[in-house]
Amino acid sequence: MSNPNYGVWRPMAENVEFNALESNSNAVMAVADTVRTTLGPKGLDKLLIDQAMNRHISNDGVTILLSLRAIHPVSRMIVEIAERQEQLVGDGTTTAVVMAAEMIKEGKRLVKELGVHPTKVVEGIEGGVKEACQLLEKEAKKISLNEIALEQVVKTSLSSKLDGKKLSLLVISALRSVGKNALYNGSYDFDKTITVLRRTTMEDRIVNGIVLERKRMDPEMPLEIKDARVMIARLDLKPVKEAWVKENSKYEEILNMENDRVAKSKDIVNSLLATGANAILIASGEVDQVIENLLVANKVFAVRISIEEIEYLSRYTRAKPVRMMDDLKKSDILGKADRIYEDEDNGVIYIDNGSDGSMATMIVSGTTKETSLERWRAAIDGVNAAEAALNKGVVAGGGAAELHVIEKVKNLRLKGLEQVGLDVVTSALESIMRQILTNAGYNGLEKVMAAKASPDTFGIDIDSGDPVDMWKLGVLDPLLVKTMALEAAGEIAKSVLRIDRNLAAEDLSQQALSETRR
Repeated sequence: MSNPNYGVWRPMAENVEFNALESNSNAVMAVADTVRTTLGPKGLDKLLIDQAMNRHISNDGVTILLSLRAIHPVSRMIVEIAERQEQLVGDGTTTAVVMAAEMIKEGKRLVKELGVHPTKVVEGIEGGVKEACQLLEKEAKKISLNEIALEQVVKTSLSSKLDGKKLSLLVISALRSVGKNALYNGSYDFDKTITVLRRTTMEDRIVNGIVLERKRMDPEMPLEIKDARVMIARLDLKPVKEAWVKENSKYEEILNMENDRVAKSKDIVNSLLATGANAILIASGEVDQVIENLLVANKVFAVRISIEEIEYLSRYTRAKPVRMMDDLKKSDILGKADRIYEDEDNGVIYIDNGSDGSMATMIVSGTTKETSLERWRAAIDGVNAAEAALNKGVVAGGGAAELHVIEKVKNLRLKGLEQVGLDVVTSALESIMRQILTNAGYNGLEKVMAAKASPDTFGIDIDSGDPVDMWKLGVLDPLLVKTMALEAAGEIAKSVLRIDRNLAAEDLSQQALSETRR
């Protein structure tokens, strides 16, 4: 990935340009080669080993990319783009990287062998990517929550994942358990209604409600509260800090502070109880031991929660977080749940049938921490794929949708040499099916040619090797994953092809010095 000319100032601009392009292209190819073999249902896995010699097997593109210790700046850029793709869509990172590598390889050929100026190639890429995305949007079909197409999308997304068939059934069950409650402003947002929990000590299951990986603050608190009146407390529950007491050396002052601490703690607990709360979810940094003891004495169910958990707990129970003592006087701060209880054997707390009643928790198991982590990632990918499919529609999977828009992209008429930039985009569109088939043990190029000669929506059955209608086979991909991956690949390719020099900080100093001497 390194180049001996990296960061060295050369007087011949042409050589410098080609050296930079070669170096940056090699960096992209090295990253792409790391993940390209994972693409598709028959993709291979990677063994990831960290500095502590912990081992983990994965074929998840973004997981593999984030584990790389990329040194080359362009390699780091690829990883950042893949991470952004994961954050925005939740899937398609490997697709984005493979297409980016293909665009850069073809773009480099045009620049080095045919002498096309990089800006012309970049302008052609812009036009081609835009046209391809618009064509894919025209091919997309809307689906609904109860259609079999949704199941097919999830199964396609998880086909290459560990235990994908079983997980797809779990994901579909979770999606339909929350149903249209996941609609916000006309779009599905399953992040607000489905949480995914990984537990090696529990079996796969869907819980209609919230499951917290927590225990009660004190084992003497009630195991269960029915008809729970829920408070979410962000109050300062440490009225007198221990550091204040330690700063005093006089016995009387210490005694006075201790008495003040007990009195203030009692006042806080009395104010909490006066609201009628019998279950308190505490997000405060510290809790005074006196307050904890008083909550135990009053048979209150109390559990510590994180700041990140407040939002969905508040939404599910409709409890409003209490930040100030004055908030306790308000009448609408408490939320409700039919039942809150702790499963002592598994160390989790269940909140059943909250006021909102639209949330589900997917518990994902695994024989080891590594397998449970991989299955957990896969379950999240399945949910994200379903969300993208419901919101933006679906297209034929297996690379078929991209393959059959190639001829239409070629028909786009651009001015001058920009036209050759379309070849960069069409090569990328073809690369997905070719890579999937190569990973399945076929001659990728030969099978792609057979698919091209078939009707639209046809791809290749990776089991038989024959052309088949992907819609009828049930191999479907979310449109949003395709378009976002294509746009991300285009952004990477344009950035890399436009770089004519790689400069380190010392090179800039040398350049400024030489210009000053002139």
